[in-house]
Amino acid sequence: MGIGVPHSAHFRVFTYTDSNIPVRYQALMKKIEEMGARKVGRFVVHCRMLSRRVLVDGYANQRMYLLRMSQNDDLIYAVLGNERTDASLGIKLEKGLPSSENGLDGPLDECCLLECGLEGSNILQQVEIYLPKSDGKFEVRKGILQSMANSAHVQYKPCSVVGDANQDKLLDEFMSILADSTPADAASPVKKPIANILGLFHKLKLGDEYSHKHTAIQYVAAFNLLRK
Repeated sequence: MGIGVPHSAHFRVFTYTDSNIPVRYQALMKKIEEMGARKVGRFVVHCRMLSRRVLVDGYANQRMYLLRMSQNDDLIYAVLGNERTDASLGIKLEKGLPSSENGLDGPLDECCLLECGLEGSNILQQVEIYLPKSDGKFEVRKGILQSMANSAHVQYKPCSVVGDANQDKLLDEFMSILADSTPADAASPVKKPIANILGLFHKLKLGDEYSHKHTAIQYVAAFNLLRK
């Protein structure tokens, strides 16, 4: 689904859970079409997670995610997600707050994003210090993305710049319309894989001009939540 001007628009990824995804999927499709959505094709996102065989001192977890999107099929995005120990950072956190659920934007999380061609991705996949752990495949039609049991994703393409402070409010309102809930409803089936998305973009030093990198990091966060 595309809403807005393509060259100035960008994606936001949300997760949507329901006890009966096929029925909910059809209801969402109908509602989105009634809102004026137009079909822009089908694309596939594949994410593979690898875990470091031997952890470096000071780290509680070290992972690498290899993500490939059919919209840009000749590029692989490698996201390195490392979780430090609080002792290594000289801080003490409250019990139960070691890292974020998505493994990317928590107080102990370090991450970086690399963009490489297919030859580079083959090298990354063959690195012996990492061990394959999990794979996920997302298939998209008309902006609604189905993956795994009882989960669906909705993508909305707003016409705004990356650093627009009002865009999260706009997107929360848009998603609340789809979910028939209020933006502050704790029981809403719509969730954000990344709570502070602009903060994560800044952490990764991604520019204000939206790119596939901005999309890739959101899919990695969603994949990391859904695999648990």
